[in-house]
Amino acid sequence: MSFNIRHGANMNEESNLMEILKIIKENKPDLVALQAVDSLISNGKTQFQLRQLAIQTGMHYTYGVAERSENGTQGVGILSVWPLEKSQTITLPSTAGADPKILLCGLIRHSRNLTFRFCNSRLEYASVMDRALQAAYINQMLAGSIQPVLLGMDMGARPNEQPYFSFRKKWQDAAQGSQLETWNEGLPGDRLDYIFVLLNNKVRVKNYKVIRNYPQASDHYPILATVEFW
Repeated sequence: MSFNIRHGANMNEESNLMEILKIIKENKPDLVALQAVDSLISNGKTQFQLRQLAIQTGMHYTYGVAERSENGTQGVGILSVWPLEKSQTITLPSTAGADPKILLCGLIRHSRNLTFRFCNSRLEYASVMDRALQAAYINQMLAGSIQPVLLGMDMGARPNEQPYFSFRKKWQDAAQGSQLETWNEGLPGDRLDYIFVLLNNKVRVKNYKVIRNYPQASDHYPILATVEFW
């Protein structure tokens, strides 16, 4: 699953963590890439959204900090039913004045014969140039991987826009050909959120769906794909 959770606030600017928890429990994903995740200090206490979700779901987690402020941090997070052997946070390129963005990857040993990387990123919204730079950099960092790679991402770009082009040759788009929008003000074809699979191993996407039964949970819809390795 990949889901931009809008910094833990729904469309009414109230906490959406209970809705996110319901979505995860109903769909039972083994892996979740969450974007726009906060860890904020309020009244002397840290409200760490990812850890709260991990505790409630019983999943393992790792968090990548993209930006720090007086109130805490914001970034991207990974939830996994399997322990994460290692995690890595990589700073993405950006032009002067742009918000910092990162790529977060976790190494997962699924079984004796399968170790893979699950990665997550949220690209710059305000600049097409930054989005294109960051997409190209992510492809450069991951495309040579010996291990299988799954990538969840809020790209902020449609399939007919430049940032997407970095993933056309060596990756499979789990939603290939889908016209279902992934954000709640989008038109058909407005896909901004993606699950990609690196085509370096025997792998295939079995199914894909956009989860639309919690339209107020965020301004993005969660997306879900089933991926098979053999």
